Amino acid sequence: MWLLALLIGLLSGIVIGLVTVGGSIIVTSMLMLMSAVFHLQLNMKQIVTTTAFYTLFTTISGAIYFWIQRLVVHKIVLYFGIPALLSSMISSLLANSLNNQVLQGIFAFFSLLAAVAIILPSSNKDLRTDMEFPYVISIILSIIIGTVGGMIGVAAGFLYMPIFLRLFRLSVKQAIGTGMFVGGMLCVGTILGKLSWDYIRIEVIVPLSISGIIGVLIGGKLTTIISEKWLNLLMCLIIAAIAVQTHIVFLADSLMVPLPVIITVSLIMSATFTWLIFKYNPIRERTGA
Repeated sequence: MWLLALLIGLLSGIVIGLVTVGGSIIVTSMLMLMSAVFHLQLNMKQIVTTTAFYTLFTTISGAIYFWIQRLVVHKIVLYFGIPALLSSMISSLLANSLNNQVLQGIFAFFSLLAAVAIILPSSNKDLRTDMEFPYVISIILSIIIGTVGGMIGVAAGFLYMPIFLRLFRLSVKQAIGTGMFVGGMLCVGTILGKLSWDYIRIEVIVPLSISGIIGVLIGGKLTTIISEKWLNLLMCLIIAAIAVQTHIVFLADSLMVPLPVIITVSLIMSATFTWLIFKYNPIRERTGA
């Protein structure tokens, strides 16, 4: 189990280091799969707690790297991070009374919204110092996302990234660095709501976190040699794959939907996302310019 946890942590860490989005969701999905296949008896609340610890350690290591590279927008960290910490702590406490099916449904729903939002075209211009900062909108959005992240145990990078790219017009690398700081603060709130040994599985958290930190450093280094347009494409592909995968798990595990229906839904979603990516992805416009 340690070897499998190390591999999952390393892979997810590289994804987090590259594009912020997807790493914690991969961990959540793989832990659910490990629990079912190897009979580890990990319930959804233990998975949420494990993912929160893993994501906290990996985002801290990645955030330091992007801070050194001056790719963190401090004002966004302040007005998104603090509300996210408080709201995630409250929702994490409330989620202790929810069953696995409800948590999986919330997870699947917001992954779909994030996929559509991040694939649609957005401006990658830097945040201008003379533009009016949307304080109220920032706090409201952060509370909403913090609530979701606290329930499902992720740093919610897959929700923050569309906002940072579209609302604040950050570059992809700025959004990644800023998202790591905000996501780390969200994870702190989630963990504070799960401070019980009933939810903490040390034998899973330790190998995941160690390999995850290494993976984030590798992913962060790769961002220096990969262009913005390819990072953007990778982000779209990851978030689309996550949306499809989470819906498959929800339909099969929680709703017990027949296999033919699951296959049909997954094919429709995959085809739709593929069409959206190739229709709206700005890479095509840049290469044709």
